[in-house]
Amino acid sequence: MGIDPGIIKVFGPPPPGLDLSESEVSRNNGAVIAMVCLAAVAVFLRFTARVTLGNALMADDWVIVIALLCIGATAGLSIVGGTLGAGAHLWSLSLPNISQIFRILHSYTFVYAAACASTKVSILCFYIRIFTPLDRYSRYAIAFGFFLTISYPIIIWITMGNCCRPLSFYWNQFIGEKGTCIDVNTFFLALGIINMFNDFIVLLIPIPRILKLQMTNRKKVAISAIMAVGIFACVASIVRIWYLSVFMAALDITWLMGPVFIWSTIEPSVAIICACLPHLAPFLRMIHQNVLSSRDKTGSKSYGSSGPWRGPQRSSVFGNRAPHFDGRQRLGDDEIGLTNHVAGSGNIHKADSTASTILVQSSFVQSTSGSR
Repeated sequence: MGIDPGIIKVFGPPPPGLDLSESEVSRNNGAVIAMVCLAAVAVFLRFTARVTLGNALMADDWVIVIALLCIGATAGLSIVGGTLGAGAHLWSLSLPNISQIFRILHSYTFVYAAACASTKVSILCFYIRIFTPLDRYSRYAIAFGFFLTISYPIIIWITMGNCCRPLSFYWNQFIGEKGTCIDVNTFFLALGIINMFNDFIVLLIPIPRILKLQMTNRKKVAISAIMAVGIFACVASIVRIWYLSVFMAALDITWLMGPVFIWSTIEPSVAIICACLPHLAPFLRMIHQNVLSSRDKTGSKSYGSSGPWRGPQRSSVFGNRAPHFDGRQRLGDDEIGLTNHVAGSGNIHKADSTASTILVQSSFVQSTSGSR
């Protein structure tokens, strides 16, 4: 199959020695699908953890679902773009194919902006929940984060909705339609840098509060791991900007569109995984301790749910409704214990940890038995 004469007329002949049968479509689609699946698994485990631990679903939980749906939409558009030729060499396509690819790209920007914004909104809502009451720094930092986060998609939607006159000229310019456009490439690059800047802001907001906490080394390691994943999301944003700059300067635009789609999916997907990790720590801890408890019961059947301070209907010390002896209800363990440390100075009463609850209750029983 020869090269479309219209392609040569618009873009010129291909570079010498270029293999026009070469394609990265399958690899690009595989990378996009893998990242969306990882994000979906993270959200599923997050909801499983929240429900299993008896914690109510909050605003940040529902917003992360919106983010996941948006990322799924970007993946779908990326795959459709791949079937049209995004990830193949320009000269192996026809002008109508390129027109359709740019129509996909135009729609992609709207959904991508929503995916990035909703992920950050979920993280910021989580900050508000665990750092309440907010000090002055937290209020201003989170408010600034919300401002940048919400402004980003609004600016993109308004600008890309009016980027060309007529709007269809954005994707039909290759097939002879007449019109004018703003400098879309510079706009994409500038907004990409602003989005990267906001990624770092959202990542750094909790650090001053976290540094003030007195935590065990294990919790510090857990938080550091989560921060490391967040840093990778920022790195993904930087890599995406680099691919955008290469894409804008390239002639073989459809070939380089694949990496742009990939890194535009990796960035919000990793951010979703980072947003879900704090919710998984108490769930994994519960599973680990239940396994240890099962082993103890196997080794000594006399120690079990019929202990002196456990009621007949209380099957696990990890349940959300285990009462204190002062008559107040024990709230569920919060994400990596941050709530207990950060909000502990308020009027809310929470158990320090499951282990400490067991010790306190055991001591109470022993002292009661001794006094009889």
